[in-house]
Amino acid sequence: MATYCSVLFYLVVPEIYSPIPLQSVPYFIGAIFMTTSVIPAMSILFLKLTKRVSNLEITKLEERSLPFLSIGAFYGVTTYMFYTKMRLPITLFVIMIAVTAMIFAIFLISLKFKISVHSAAVWGVAGLFSAFSIKYLSTDIIVPLAVLFLIAGLTTTSRLYLNRHTPGESWTGAIFGFVFCFVALFFFG
Repeated sequence: MATYCSVLFYLVVPEIYSPIPLQSVPYFIGAIFMTTSVIPAMSILFLKLTKRVSNLEITKLEERSLPFLSIGAFYGVTTYMFYTKMRLPITLFVIMIAVTAMIFAIFLISLKFKISVHSAAVWGVAGLFSAFSIKYLSTDIIVPLAVLFLIAGLTTTSRLYLNRHTPGESWTGAIFGFVFCFVALFFFG
């Protein structure tokens, strides 16, 4: 989620990264990818190899909490590191905090209920872009936002089609992700 969101903002609204020099933003995105995609993927693989999870898809409710807790920790460390070392602009900082907080919220939800994290993530990105568009009255992102809504719908539909989630799990993830990220950026960004 963090990498997709970072790339989309870079392509559509690159000024969100100011004061980071524009030529340095791809390195920033690369660091986000490493700390929020590669390292968490390696940790899940480690959990699989140590038999803490039965499969890489983490389909069992009782196995979901530890991966989400560790991924949330990686996101939190990344957010702290970038904020203290780079003095991120407030909007970007709020986005990173929102994503981290959403992962920890999903960790807590996963203690009792299974929701679609894919839906929460992709609809969370849609919520961030929607809030940005409304808050800053940006019409430049209307087309990317429409494409993002299409991708979000297809992602949620694919989770249902593949029988990975029930409609309730998918809708809960989608609504939770959208509302959580929208509110975070609209009111605090």
